[in-house]
Amino acid sequence: MPFDRAGSCAHAQGQITLIAPVALCVMLALGASCTRKPVAPPPPDRPARKLEPLRPELMPGVVAPYLSPAGQSASLREQAIESIGTYEWEDWTTPGSRLVNTNGHYWSRLADLAWTRDIEIHLDNVPIDLDQDGSVDTHVTRHISLKGGIFANPEVFGLAADPDQPAGTRGYTSASTGFSGLRDALDLETGKPTGDIGMTCWLCHSGRNPVDGQTILGLPSARLDYGMLLATSSFLDPKHVIDLDQDGRPDSEDEIRRRSRLPDSLVLDLNHDGRVTVAEYRKALKLPDARQTLATLLLAGPGRADLTNEFGLDMSVPALHSRRYSDAGTMRTGSEGVFNPKSVPVALGVRSLSVINWAATYPTRAPDMLGRYAERTQESRAQAMAELGIDLPAGFENDFDLVNRAMVLDGRSMGAIGLQADSFVGIMLVRVLRHDAPAPPDLVRGLRQAYEATAIRKLLYDTPLDSVKKPALDAAALARGRRLFFDAPAGTIINQQILVDVPRVYRDSQVEPPVLAPIDETQPLSARIPVRCVTCHSASTLSTKRPIPAQGLAIPRCTDCHFSHQPTGVLAKLGLRKGQGPGGFTSIFEEFGLSRTEATAESVRARCAHCHDQHPALAEPVTYTSCLILPFDADGDGRAQNDERDDLQAGGIGTDSLFGYEVDRRKLTDKNVRMPITRITALHRREPAQTVSIAGPWVRTPPLVALLASAPYLHNGSVPTLEALLQPSEQRPQTFVLGQGQGTFTFDTRLPGNRNLGHEFGTQWSAQDKRYLLEFLKSL
Repeated sequence: MPFDRAGSCAHAQGQITLIAPVALCVMLALGASCTRKPVAPPPPDRPARKLEPLRPELMPGVVAPYLSPAGQSASLREQAIESIGTYEWEDWTTPGSRLVNTNGHYWSRLADLAWTRDIEIHLDNVPIDLDQDGSVDTHVTRHISLKGGIFANPEVFGLAADPDQPAGTRGYTSASTGFSGLRDALDLETGKPTGDIGMTCWLCHSGRNPVDGQTILGLPSARLDYGMLLATSSFLDPKHVIDLDQDGRPDSEDEIRRRSRLPDSLVLDLNHDGRVTVAEYRKALKLPDARQTLATLLLAGPGRADLTNEFGLDMSVPALHSRRYSDAGTMRTGSEGVFNPKSVPVALGVRSLSVINWAATYPTRAPDMLGRYAERTQESRAQAMAELGIDLPAGFENDFDLVNRAMVLDGRSMGAIGLQADSFVGIMLVRVLRHDAPAPPDLVRGLRQAYEATAIRKLLYDTPLDSVKKPALDAAALARGRRLFFDAPAGTIINQQILVDVPRVYRDSQVEPPVLAPIDETQPLSARIPVRCVTCHSASTLSTKRPIPAQGLAIPRCTDCHFSHQPTGVLAKLGLRKGQGPGGFTSIFEEFGLSRTEATAESVRARCAHCHDQHPALAEPVTYTSCLILPFDADGDGRAQNDERDDLQAGGIGTDSLFGYEVDRRKLTDKNVRMPITRITALHRREPAQTVSIAGPWVRTPPLVALLASAPYLHNGSVPTLEALLQPSEQRPQTFVLGQGQGTFTFDTRLPGNRNLGHEFGTQWSAQDKRYLLEFLKSL
């Protein structure tokens, strides 16, 4: 049904049908009544659409098109592709203002990206201190002149073609722009495109396969220059005059303060000329200088999507819709601290990951997300699973890990939508499910149902990334490379990992994540343990146990994942023999006379088969990551930034550790961001825990899926090819070129945050063995 400007629903034939509820508890508990008003006929190329507010007495002025009849009748793929979020009042401080899609309105009106506007960016010798150590790291000179804006120059920004729809094709809530992940929100009354372009998941997660050029949802958008996209925002033009409703008249101080929840005493019009420029606004709020922010965004380069501090321009843009939620500031990134671009997204093999996100911020093993949802909605677990659309394969119907992974992925999707779409509904859902805040069942259920998270999850699950077209490969070399991957020693690593889920034996203790723990609990944390490629790049397990096949598991050598064992034999059963490790465990290698480096998969499997005929099922498809989380501060000296070589020497991963922090490093004595963390020495028996301080943060081992489509490599995109990754750091390219036309970008690995250090596993192998391994990696 159409809406009147007060957010009340209109009758159709005297009937009122309320769709599932979305609510914001009493923050803006303004009532809304249903009043009869005429309904305009739909345009001839659109069916009639019934869109109603979701429980208007609890959520005034919020509409979820996904729950309309047209949205519900769309296919899962259409729902996932069109997921641009909810419609809310344009000015949430004025109940009854017109409804806009917050996603499109934010990017096209508030941040004001230059979708079709001519682009002129001119920077000359702008000094940048990337790591906030007080000294200039580089100077940026860039001149970009693009007629017709972003859409007229898609190759410059690295946009991928929409794999399903040509430009202009209308759906139930948006129209295709012709580019994947960018959708034109439709007007709720007329069904016509508004020109408000919103971003979806697929902007960063749909890439072109370099083998056949096809755009595939779930592949990384390695060509996308997201920093350059953001750099077209008029809010980064110091001279731009703020005009939130774009009516051609400058907004007053009072208007900007009111819509941005700013104190009445804050002076924005510093020049007292009746208008507020971007430079004045940013100065008044003590935000980073616009030109320096602009220059830093242009230093990111293609493929790097995690642009912290100015990611999404975050809290710096006036009149954010998500400010409607009073805790928005705790959920969005602030403007203080290191701005540093990171992360070329990997292919989304999410069903097989026990930790989602390369920075390990989304663990899936705890807590019981389904139980929490069922409790909050007052449903049974079965009812909750049905409502959430969680369908599991036969034999895995109640697998805790698979259920939790689905829930965490959905929460991740909605949290990202909440931020990317400037929708406080999505932000609030994450808050409600993560914390013990009181929330009525309809609120929890409605928040969850307002987004197409289920459709996004199912589309990802149904996209077989392992079947993405591969280049022609040498079968014999591939087989040799596979053996090297599974069998050949690749180096050593310090015996340390970060756990974002507390081991089971500590769960009723005071131990809280994150936890610094050993990889092999029979060795001290300072020990160096030999590893193969498969040690870090194996597979995650599920809670369901299955018989071990006669040919073994997909990860064939048990000791690539299991390092300790309870002592065996009669004396051990009588309690007269204990292992030397913490908790009385012993090394599995010493207990059974196995060589760490030379024991074959067959000999290990034969030895283990004497007692073990079942094993937790491996998540499928196997994505070749154990989701091992490795700390940067391997030597424990409290330093990580600019200390990578020392940490590499100590056995750490050794890659560039300069991340974005909401901490101004210039205010720190030695420029290192430290954090307290609980250290434990045992995993299977509770031992005393200790709080220590280490420099953060850490990084999760990535999945090895569609690797050819994932270049450049490492979490900061500092290595251009797989061949270069198998070279020692000093032999990798110092600079390399990315992008096209005026988007051509030279990646300089000498800059902080860009360094190509570390991950030197296999770098000492022969050229022939490296060629074999590369053939195997290209097959993944």
